[in-house]
Amino acid sequence: MNRDFNTLLIPVESQARELDGKILLACIAAEKGFKAIIGSRAYIHFYASKVQRGIYLAKSMRRFSYTMFKILNHLGHRIVAWDEESLVRLPDRQYYLHRLCPDTFSYIDHLFAWGTSDAQVFKHYPAYNRQPVHSVGNPRIDIIRPELRDYFLPEKNQLINQYGNYILVNTNFGQVNHFIPEAGESEASRDKNFSRQSQDDFIARRYAHKKALFTHFKNLLPLLAETFPDTNFILRPHPSENLNHWQAHLKNYKNLFVTNRGNASAWISGAQALISNGCTTAIEATMLNTPGLGYYPVTCPGIDDALPKALSDVCRTDNQLCSRIDQIIAGQYTGPDNDRQILSAHIANLDGAFAADKIIDTIDLNYTQTQHRHNSLSRIKGITRNNTRTIIKYLNSKKSSHRNSHQYHQHRFPAIDTDYIQHRIARLNHLTGRFANLNTACLSQHIFQLTL
Repeated sequence: MNRDFNTLLIPVESQARELDGKILLACIAAEKGFKAIIGSRAYIHFYASKVQRGIYLAKSMRRFSYTMFKILNHLGHRIVAWDEESLVRLPDRQYYLHRLCPDTFSYIDHLFAWGTSDAQVFKHYPAYNRQPVHSVGNPRIDIIRPELRDYFLPEKNQLINQYGNYILVNTNFGQVNHFIPEAGESEASRDKNFSRQSQDDFIARRYAHKKALFTHFKNLLPLLAETFPDTNFILRPHPSENLNHWQAHLKNYKNLFVTNRGNASAWISGAQALISNGCTTAIEATMLNTPGLGYYPVTCPGIDDALPKALSDVCRTDNQLCSRIDQIIAGQYTGPDNDRQILSAHIANLDGAFAADKIIDTIDLNYTQTQHRHNSLSRIKGITRNNTRTIIKYLNSKKSSHRNSHQYHQHRFPAIDTDYIQHRIARLNHLTGRFANLNTACLSQHIFQLTL
């Protein structure tokens, strides 16, 4: 099909969290006749100057994205966006300060919201520029809906075979246990939007609260291992966390395992229960009908994430949590009913058409015939700036203590090949009857193209 913009760039920052849903999105785009380019966010940015007139699907709109958005604009690309973090988000004022930036926001043509809740937050943003906001959901939810739930069945069966009846503990302590030790604590100083609001102590309070929770979880895990010696516990830290810290802390417990491999949904679907605090995985557990235990030994109004807490069976003491685990192991647990009304206010794609289909239909409708024109001199400027940026990023990748280090990239986006992508597409084909004739090609390291 002839389109003004026929290429869709789909960057993935955290492979374990984002890739599977975005493979579904890329398949639907390719089915519609787009060239769908999917891969590591960092490497998609390096590759952007090799693509003519593409549509870039951003996963966030922070100040740190401004330089790349400006380069993408010079290159002639259009930008549409959702925010991966707006399902479980900060209070509105802090969300606007930390997750959105007026200059970055100005480059966006269309916004895709998880549901009516964050759609309204976008529209009330002071720098909102009347971009269309489409409340469509997110492909991460598509992939755990009943129609596609067996997508993770091979991993689920493998995990049960390996660990038996296990309980999953998911943590979210990137700020206090970051893969790069200095990175979490220095987050506030990196954010110029926030530093102008120096009278606001939100970051300091949040850091202190996370630190306290981190200590409680460090004490809890040995207690669980000793209290339930015949049950395996899997600790799955956030993708930004330092696994080595946890492994050293828990090395003496044979029924405690630390890993961040694979999609969390596979682990949740195979678990007897999930233990978490303020994590998106509590929402996934609700959808996958896995008992979700919220461990809240300390609380902080305005800091605790409301949605995961509302969907969890909240345990405020170690004894209360152990009592719930006793009931689950004995098959006698009757937790609170999952309130679908709570979910439906935040997630638009619980049923009906997939979010991925709605997103691609919206892009197809708005970019087939457009009034966008581009200056060739601007593209030359974009190529030059992107090449310069790439060189700087490459040099920084050699520094183990830098956010752009090769080690941190490998941690978040382990190497995969076309066979891996094709295997995932085959699963989707088996479950949907779609995508049988798609072609997959490796364009460069960590980047793949799907076409019809």
